[in-house]
Amino acid sequence: MAPASRPDPRSMQWQTNGELDRNDLDELVRALRVVESPSHSNELCRLGRKHEQAS
Repeated sequence: MAPASRPDPRSMQWQTNGELDRNDLDELVRALRVVESPSHSNELCRLGRKHEQAS
């Protein structure tokens, strides 16, 4: 992954309820899926879907 495409934690936006902005969360999950093992990657995908259902 190119350095420019990695999410910068300092620039992530937080909502007033303390949750990470949906776009930043999606980008973070995508970046983590690239470097994690398949089982962890699947869990990240599942958690992302769970967050969508809760919204």
